[in-house]
Amino acid sequence: MNILRRAGVLAALNLLVLAGVALGASPASAATCQPGSPGPSNQYPGRTVAAANFESGSIAGDGFDAPVTAGTGTADVSSAERHSGRCSAHLHVTTDAGSLANFSAPLPAGSDEVYTDGWFNITKAGVTGNDVPYFRFFNGSTRMLDLFRNNGSGDLVLRVTSPTQAGAFTYRTLSPNVPLGTWHHLVVHVVANGASSTVEAWLDDQLVYSSKQVATGFSTISRIQLGAEHRRQAGDSYIDDVVIKAQKAGGSASQLPGTFTPVSPTRVLDTRNSSPVGADSSVSFQVAGVNGMPAKVAAVVFNLTVTQPRAVGFITAYASGTSRPNASNLNFSARQTVPNLVTVPVGSNGKVALFNRSSGSSHLIADVTGYYVTGTPATAGAFRSLSPSRLLDTRSSGGVGADSAVSFRVAGANGIPASVAAVVFNLTVTEARSFGFVTAYASGTSRPNASNLNFSAGQTVPNSVTVPVGSDGKVTLFNRSSGTSQLIADVAGYYLPGTPTATGAFKALGPTRVLDTRNTSPVGADAAVSFRVAGANGVPSGALAAVFNLTVTSPQSFGFITAYPSGTARPNASNLNFSAGQSVPNLVSAPLGSDGRIALFNRSAGKAHLVADLAGYFLP
Repeated sequence: MNILRRAGVLAALNLLVLAGVALGASPASAATCQPGSPGPSNQYPGRTVAAANFESGSIAGDGFDAPVTAGTGTADVSSAERHSGRCSAHLHVTTDAGSLANFSAPLPAGSDEVYTDGWFNITKAGVTGNDVPYFRFFNGSTRMLDLFRNNGSGDLVLRVTSPTQAGAFTYRTLSPNVPLGTWHHLVVHVVANGASSTVEAWLDDQLVYSSKQVATGFSTISRIQLGAEHRRQAGDSYIDDVVIKAQKAGGSASQLPGTFTPVSPTRVLDTRNSSPVGADSSVSFQVAGVNGMPAKVAAVVFNLTVTQPRAVGFITAYASGTSRPNASNLNFSARQTVPNLVTVPVGSNGKVALFNRSSGSSHLIADVTGYYVTGTPATAGAFRSLSPSRLLDTRSSGGVGADSAVSFRVAGANGIPASVAAVVFNLTVTEARSFGFVTAYASGTSRPNASNLNFSAGQTVPNSVTVPVGSDGKVTLFNRSSGTSQLIADVAGYYLPGTPTATGAFKALGPTRVLDTRNTSPVGADAAVSFRVAGANGVPSGALAAVFNLTVTSPQSFGFITAYPSGTARPNASNLNFSAGQSVPNLVSAPLGSDGRIALFNRSAGKAHLVADLAGYFLP
């Protein structure tokens, strides 16, 4: 855990200067701006309380109050520097007595979780030994914490001004020597929780600080300020593309029932730290109320991995406290390591149960990637989870022939309404007579160049599938193989029809191939590759998360792949495990980075080729 160092600073700096000031002059360069330009957005959760690119020619508006200036300080809009468009906010403060300039955004009452996101270009430093501020967090008129550029060293510094420390503030250098005259992207995430507050900071999309034990002394945040409170902070700052989001920690009040909230991949279960799950036994783990998730959620999405199983078997995931369904989520052989994405309802106790249907014990690992908001789904693109039930089992009809297809009814079956946009189901191939792959797509449409599940002769392999439903209410599965295969489909839920517009609603696509390293070069050992989702293939910028089928092929060694938002720290999680020479698929649900991309890390001693087929995305 990061430890903050303490240093004495004048307690008077805690005060937010609001009284006895004059408003800044009207911007002289407003005519050069582009009024009506779309405002900035990002993938972070919460209600957007401010989003400004200052193209309107004014700082006030878009969630910000009128700027506060005094003495020789000025706050206006300038075309001299900008990150995007033609304009940015410009704050200028001198060393003259009483000079100051700042502007701020009030937050909704009770906000205790805030994301601040913006671009800064400090072109002129102030007085050595002081600072030029970036984001400052207030409770009432008291500053809780802020990030600033030290005028002497150029370092990016976190300062915590907890009132419980009687003026003995704490400081932490996050990044050395931020150059003057260059644009830099800064994101700060704060969850106010007294002595155990969370603070995370990213500079230029790299995580530079993360702690859940910061003593802020407050449980709510009321205002975000940008700019200087006094003349010792003299300098010239240009600010652009600012987005501030706020909510109650872990809450999703701003999102409608059935919409999705992504989270950075987080490990919530690893029986290797305790004991394996016994034969024909179950284990449950807490989802609701942990790792930033709200106390009530409808369903959870997590990557499930079985490892070190002592016998053949399968795992069934279901809501804790309910009857175990006749379905499987993950099939395995003895000593095999197998992953699969799981979407499952959460029990009334906030837990999910995993049953090990095997004659031997197995270790289980679960990495959560998001959850669906509780309540009755009623908006287009919202998800309705179902207790797993079987939609298709070709073992009773002779199987699917080589290079042949089978279609099965989704709409109107097993509690699914007659009109749905897309369906989520677990697909299992078994008794395959030859190697090959299966492609799932909307019935009545052209078969896409994509795969959902790869298999070898005699192998039993599962994979989760998210796919649009055809106009006839069916889904088609094509067996691209030289032999017959048996296919089984167990439904997990469905997405409501219509044109999705709500934050967190799902828009099904294709599937569409968005990455294939076989056309370029493989991903090296312990190396990463990223691919664009937002802003390409019909996906809007600012999309929250993507669902895609990831396939590893021709790996030179055993290993695993971790998917995570581009520009963030790689989490302790896995999405796909493989052996040398193996072709293995797995469905992945992952948040998008601020650059609209997803990173894939090859944790292996050898190179591997990666293929990604996009199934859809969640709206910003």
